[in-house]
Amino acid sequence: MPTEFSFDHVFRAASPATIYNAYFDPDHLTTQDKLAELGDRVIVEDQDDGTVRKTSWRVTSLKQLPLIARPFVEGGKLVYIEQMTLRRTANEVDLVVTPQILSGRVTLTAVYQLTQAGENQVKRRYKGSVNVGIKLVSGKIEKGILAELE
Repeated sequence: MPTEFSFDHVFRAASPATIYNAYFDPDHLTTQDKLAELGDRVIVEDQDDGTVRKTSWRVTSLKQLPLIARPFVEGGKLVYIEQMTLRRTANEVDLVVTPQILSGRVTLTAVYQLTQAGENQVKRRYKGSVNVGIKLVSGKIEKGILAELE
């Protein structure tokens, strides 16, 4: 059973577009990756028709894996596909993160909903779920992933 989450944050920004454009900006991603201890971000797909932008990256975690996860990860480095789909007219970004372990049985799906919250303020609701399809340990792994998001 998936573990659901929802986080709200207000950014100092002129508009929702300012925030969602940052999610696709290479310089911003480099800064965020350093803070999150991620490396080797490579674009796998990038399509933009002016209304919808869909980008996928292959990303490697530089963090040590928790003991419970190590037996499931080849080489000890977690690699995952991060896919973001920006729907400009809705001011929403769909996010799917799929670690390259256990044949796709681990996924994080979420939506960033961006709304103007006042002058130079944009509220982001980050809502989604973590799903680990492994009996007996799925809840523990899901909670560990969620702890990293908080």
